[in-house]
Amino acid sequence: MYTAKHAMLYKHKVHDAEAYVFYMDIRAGGKGYDEFVRRAIEEDSVNYIRGRVSRVYERNGKLIVHGADTLLGAQQVEIEADMVVLATAGISNPGSEELAQKLHISYDKYRFFSEAHPKLRPVETNTGGIFLAGACQSPKDIPDTVSQASAAASKVLALFSRDELTREPVIAVVNRTAPPLFSTCAGCFMCETACPYHAIEREEIKTRDGKVIRSVARVNPGLCQGCGTCVAFCKSKSIDLQGYSNEQVYAEVLELLS
Repeated sequence: MYTAKHAMLYKHKVHDAEAYVFYMDIRAGGKGYDEFVRRAIEEDSVNYIRGRVSRVYERNGKLIVHGADTLLGAQQVEIEADMVVLATAGISNPGSEELAQKLHISYDKYRFFSEAHPKLRPVETNTGGIFLAGACQSPKDIPDTVSQASAAASKVLALFSRDELTREPVIAVVNRTAPPLFSTCAGCFMCETACPYHAIEREEIKTRDGKVIRSVARVNPGLCQGCGTCVAFCKSKSIDLQGYSNEQVYAEVLELLS
């Protein structure tokens, strides 16, 4: 789309010039986008050639673009150009990976931030209170960026409009039925590395004189989403989902059988 825009702007500035666009496939996915490309071809007389460019070199002060037109039976095309513009891909910011790790949000292999769900939660992240908008998630045009920014702003307003924040009712809890000194948590913190929401924190158990005896896991209820990953990873079986502990599930099963 930005290639079509560049060609149209060039034709509007230099009326007697010729603009050529080599392409293989045109991605014009959006309202009025295909009409925009057709306008560049039909009204602004931009020459679209379906084929790949094999070579660009300089000859007598001109840039020679050598390619093929697949719609004409792979006929060889050679154009003397004053300027060649490459339609390069958009990439993420070099510091995006470090920022994602600081914010505890997920990102893909191209270092773009990942949303919690592409359809149900398109502007939310796995970390509560952090929302996405614009090209940090993927290369976007202006309409998509504006709509996503409006959605993210509405999510923030929904949080600020209430005096108290609500959370998921089903979250993970560390066994603290006994005094903390005798907690069944072994302190291996495998749950900390497995939690996708970074909701596991370390809590130091101290004596009355302030001496640190051990460190145990603690679940941050504001970040936990109740996925149950930590429950599966806990070797000492010290973590349960609130309302779905082993004793409660066993009791339900025995009640059904009786």
